[in-house]
This record gives sequence, structure tokens and C-alpha cells, in this order.
Amino acid sequence: MPQSKRLDPFGESRCIRAKNLSRSEQLAKAAADSIAKDGVSPASFESFILRRITRAEMATLGGASCRCRCRGWENILVMIRAGDHKSDMSAELSDQVQDTTFSGFCVLGLVKCGTVRASADPPPLRAGIRRNGLVANCILEPGCCVQNNGNVDRTHLWQGAKLMDCDYVSADDTFVDEMEITLGAESGGGRKVKVQAETTVVDACQRLGISKTSMNQGVLPDRVNLTMKLRMNIICSEASIASTATVANVYLSSHSFIDAATCVKNAVLLPHSKIIHASTVDSVFLQWNAKIVTSAVSFTLLMECAELGPNSSVSSVLLGPDSHLSHGECHHSLIGPNTNSHHQSLLISVLWPLGRGNVGYGGNVGSNHTGRLPDQEVAAGEGIFWGLGCAVKMPINLCEAPYSIIAAGVQLPPQRICMPFSLILSGKDGLNQILPGWILQSSPYTIARSESKFALRRKAKRHDWYTGWDIIRPSTVDMCIRAREQLLKAGHSQVLSSNQASRESTAKVFNSDESIPGLGDNYLTEKARQKGIRAYSDMIQRYALRGLLHKVEGIVERCHDALRDKLSPIEICRRLDGILSSSRKDCGASILTGVNVDPMWPTLAWEEQKKDPNGPKADGHWQWDHQRCVLKLEMQSILGMSASYISTIKLVAKLLLCLVQLESDYANRVFKSKERDDLRGLKMMPGYEASHIMAERDLVCKRASEESGRVDNSVKSILATLELSPTDKDRSKL
Repeated sequence: MPQSKRLDPFGESRCIRAKNLSRSEQLAKAAADSIAKDGVSPASFESFILRRITRAEMATLGGASCRCRCRGWENILVMIRAGDHKSDMSAELSDQVQDTTFSGFCVLGLVKCGTVRASADPPPLRAGIRRNGLVANCILEPGCCVQNNGNVDRTHLWQGAKLMDCDYVSADDTFVDEMEITLGAESGGGRKVKVQAETTVVDACQRLGISKTSMNQGVLPDRVNLTMKLRMNIICSEASIASTATVANVYLSSHSFIDAATCVKNAVLLPHSKIIHASTVDSVFLQWNAKIVTSAVSFTLLMECAELGPNSSVSSVLLGPDSHLSHGECHHSLIGPNTNSHHQSLLISVLWPLGRGNVGYGGNVGSNHTGRLPDQEVAAGEGIFWGLGCAVKMPINLCEAPYSIIAAGVQLPPQRICMPFSLILSGKDGLNQILPGWILQSSPYTIARSESKFALRRKAKRHDWYTGWDIIRPSTVDMCIRAREQLLKAGHSQVLSSNQASRESTAKVFNSDESIPGLGDNYLTEKARQKGIRAYSDMIQRYALRGLLHKVEGIVERCHDALRDKLSPIEICRRLDGILSSSRKDCGASILTGVNVDPMWPTLAWEEQKKDPNGPKADGHWQWDHQRCVLKLEMQSILGMSASYISTIKLVAKLLLCLVQLESDYANRVFKSKERDDLRGLKMMPGYEASHIMAERDLVCKRASEESGRVDNSVKSILATLELSPTDKDRSKL
């Protein structure tokens, strides 16, 4: 999608808010002009007329029918449709304005009796201004509803807007639609970032310096440089505030609402967002369909479809699209898309730009400041699962260990781990045990389910252009290659744990980074090392071979389309002959670099494509370039020495057959990882099978099996096509 189209919703939203703020200022100016003219001639605004009330209308407001009070009636104006400005509006005032004290300038919007747009609503929701303690310096357009409030000051309600049962509503000149949030370290530095209501995760990462490029993929110049001052509360059409004790400096877009909150200050709500149920909110921006429920929140941006609550305590947080936090605390953190924490837990100073993870009950992520300055932080990798009751101490860096699991009860000391898809367990002798690649080998169901889950839960369509990345992609594969390299280098060397050696002299144990870079402050057994190598190798090779299959399928499909290409079978062979060639002389340089001495942020998912999103590589060729390089590096491992002595055509055929075997093995392991849970449940829980979806009927297992079958059939079809091509003697001439 072109960059301009990606950013349209964000730019349009900002333009709409600027236009609405300008409209309020123009309407306030028109009201001031009408007052200054002493009622000699009414002021016009759009299709409305603003004029001061007449003596008869003044008598009606102060009479028995309206029971209103005001010390300066000359500052009260009515706002009516053009053409009605000469009519006496006493009947409308009597019908739509009652029991309210006015002060300062006030614009009272009226509609002709019998034409009230909300007349179908029940009486408590009918348009009008009724039973308010004090209304001062307000613009209340025709068709709005202002009822049962204590004190309403400097507020503009549009047609169809509602303000009901609130105690104190006010505004001042200090609020702008931009705030500075400190992420990472709570004090002693910190990473400061300025955000607006339309900020994306891409924006935040670029402003924090997490991005490696300056492509400005998600930044509009006017979003960076311009801010808008809010001089009045603005409640747009179909927006509402109800039963809230204190409201100050708020902008509510259409169809957003605040209901039964305790206090809301300095807030911008984009369409269909909401703050409800005893929430206390200060300095918060909510994007489309974001929600705060029964929470205490300050200096926080909730992106599209994000949710806080119930019973959350959140401050200085950027919460990415489709993420949910509830029942716990989160402070000074950047939380990426599709992240969930639904239990009582703690997240402090966590930088988690790619999100997609989960926090179990009792998880304490960033749990110690050691009694000193709280100036440390956690760098979390994509898809990290923090287990029940784990305690994660700062500083810690898991950026190069994506989709790893910190098991229940683990005490994780400060360290840097560079082993993707790992399981970290409580160990012995003061060290935890790490199982590199355990998710890939023993729980691939987790990855297969996550791929489906993220696709289904991506409700934030405006952020869709950068949140739909694949789990297995070039940067993830590169991290696995680097981790495997370190495991391979360890070879037969060993560092024996003295205590363990005395009990089991044949055991090989690798302790911490001193024995294997990237291992962190953990130990690794020889058996786990070998399993990790196999797990990484299977994933790396399956990734590269899937790219090969996709490329071959495309070539065969084009060659079969005689009406378009008119290619002979020999042309198929010619194209396949060049399929593994690469113009990138350094195709492996970025991969086999080992663990970096200086920690850096890994390549972010949305940065992996070429810089020009509309360029020739935007169709997926950029990923094939990487897959081809990986395939050339893995060729010898996949096929052995024979890879050097066979033709390209036979080589492609053998590689595709290897893919069939890897896909079948993957589907079987997905099934077995789910079946293992089923068997355990059947042994322990009565009626388990009747109330659970077993592996045989599980959709994730079925999809893995179906994909394995699809690959098998596709390879058979390709091999059948190659058998119809010229003889080996003819192919040797190519």
C-alpha cells in the first residue's frame, strides 16, 4: 500500500480535529461579535443565526415556565436556523430550557417546537438545557442535551451531543493535543517521546531511536511539528459525557463517550473510544475504539482497539493497537501490538516495540530497583511469554530471544539472552536452565496458533499496514542462524558444573555466556544443545525451502499460461537453472556475524522490506532474495556432498522433496504438542474429552496438516511437469 494511503486515516483525523477546533473558535468569535453589536444586527454562522434574546424571551427564561437565573441577560444569545431569527422563540425556550443558572456569555441553541431531532428519545435524553446548577461561557448548539449538571464552564456541545449528570465540567488555556511521555528508566534519564492522538508505533520507535532507518514510514510532518490548543471542552455530534464527577479539558470526537468516570482531565478521544466505570484519567489520548474501564491512567496513549481495565494502574505508557492490559500495573513502558496482560501483574520500564506477548498472573517484569535510583529497564523481544509468578530483574535484554517463554516462578537476574524460541526454567546452583529452540521443536502448536490468533485479533485496521508481519521472517531467521552458530561452535567443549560433575561425570553442562555467547546467565545441557541445533536447522531450512517452492510454483504457473508467455518446456528448465543464482555477493554477511558485542535493537518487522514501499521489491521479491541466500548457506547441510555434483534441475527437485519431509514433520509435531496436553488432561480431569477440543478436531492442527498436504501435492505436480521437459541430454546443453 502506498505510504500516502497508509497515513490517510491519521492525517484526516488530525485535519478533522483542526477543523473542529477552528469551528469552535469561529463560533465563539461570532457570539462575541453579536454581543458587541448590542443586538442591533444578528451574527451569522454557517446556516445559523446568533442573536441576543429579546425582552419577551428574557421574561420567559426568568418566568415560571423556565425558572432560569442570570446576572447578565445581555450576554445570553440564542442560536437558531436562518429564517427563524425574527421569530419569537419564547415557546422554544419554555420547552427546551429550564431550571438553570447562566453566567458569562452563553449561546443557547434552539429548534422550532415539533422539530427537535431527538424527540424520539425518552424524556431524560431529549434535546435541551435543563436542571443545571451553573452554565457559564458555553456554546450549546441546537439539538444538544445538557441536563442535571452541577457546574458547566467553557464547553461547546454540537448538535446531538450530550452532557448529563456531571458535577464539574471546565476548561482552561493550558491544554494542547501533544504530550511528552518518559519511557524506559523512570528517573535518572529515560527516553522521552512526544506523542499526539494519531501517533503510531512506527512514529514512537523512530522518535525513540529504536528504528535503524529514517524512512519516516509512519510520520506526517504536520503531526510532528504542529500542536493544537484546546480553549474549550469540545463534545462533537453523537458524543456524550454522563455521570462523571470532574471533567476538564476534553475533546470528544463523534460517537465517543465518557460514562460514570470519577475524573477525566486533559483527554482527546477519537471516534468510538470510551472511558467508563469509575476511571480516573489525566493526560490521555484514545484512538479509534480504544477503551478505559475502571482504571487509573495518566500520561498514556491508547492506540486503535487498545483497552485498559478493569482495575489497572497505568502511567507513562504507549499501548499499541489491539493490546489489552487489566488488573495490574504498567508504568514507563512501550507496549507493541497484540500484547495482553489480563491478570494481576506488573510491567515497569518495559520497552516492547514488537509486542505480541503475554504476561501471566503474578508476573513481575522489572521487579527490582535494588534500593537505588530506578534508572534501569527491560528490552523485551517479540512474543515473549512471562510465566506465572516470574520475577524479572533489570536490566535485561531479550530482544534477540523472540517467542521465548519464561516459565512459572523463574527468578530471572539481569542478563542478555540471544536464543530465540527458548524455554527458560528454574535450575540449580543459582542458574536457570535454558532450552534453545524448545518452542520450535516441542511446542510448534504455540507458533501455529499464534499466527492464526494474530490474524484474527487484528481489529485495528488503520494500523494494519505495519502490524501484520509473519512470525517466521528474515530477521527472525537471522537470529536463529546466529544462535545456532554459537551452539555449533561450542561443539564438544564443555564447562562442567562442579556439583553436577561429582554426581554425573558424563554430563556436559555449558554455563552462561562464558561458554556460549548469547546464553545469558543460564546453563545448557549437551542434550538441549543438540536439540536446539536441530530445532533451529529445521525452521531455517523449512523457511528457505518454502521460498523456493513459491518461486518454482510461480515459474511453472507462468509457463503453463500459453496465451500469455507461450513458453516451451525447455524454457521452464532455463528459468529453473537460474533460480538459485544471487547477485548479492555478501548474502551471508549480515547473517553469520555472531552475537553482537554491543547490544542493538534488532530490525523491526516493518523495516525489513526495501526502503521504497512502491519499488520493484515491494511484491515479495525482497524476501526471496533472503530465502535464496539462506538456502545457499544451508544447501550442503540439506543434501550433503551430492549438492555439488548434480544439475540445477535435479537439485531443485531434491530440495522440494526435502521440503515435503520437513512440512510433514512440522505438521506431526504441531499435532503431538496439542495431543500431549490432551493426554495429560484425560488422565487427570473427569469428562475432559466432552468439554475440550481434542487434537483431531483442533483447527490449528487441521490447518497444519492441510498445508502439509498442499505442499506435497504441489511438489508432485511440479515433478510431474519436469518429467515432461526435455531429456537429460537436452538439459545438459542449457
